[in-house]
Amino acid sequence: MTELAKLAVERHAEIQVVRIAGEVDISNAGKLEADISDAVPNDAAGLVIDLSDTGFLDSAGIRMLFELGQRLGGRRQEVAVVVPPESLIRQSLVIVEVEQALPMHDTLDDAVDALRRG
Repeated sequence: MTELAKLAVERHAEIQVVRIAGEVDISNAGKLEADISDAVPNDAAGLVIDLSDTGFLDSAGIRMLFELGQRLGGRRQEVAVVVPPESLIRQSLVIVEVEQALPMHDTLDDAVDALRRG
């Protein structure tokens, strides 16, 4: 069992990046959603949620992603997620069609570049 998620926030020019390491489940998804939302300033063009080091993501975590996409979309900020092909959570995100609502990228650089291009 891995530990509950930890957030790391960084800025890549006009794009805010949030890295989530650990597990995201019903016990912490709500707090993570609030913390991530608070970490995105109004002047950011968008948000990249890097799930490269996320070992577990339950339905509450998936819901968190969709809700962040909606909330920030309402602020005219784009949201993308990073999920490497070898990630344990990738198949779950493909099954629930996350990419229909949030662009999914293999690497952080790809996601940041895509949001910069708009």
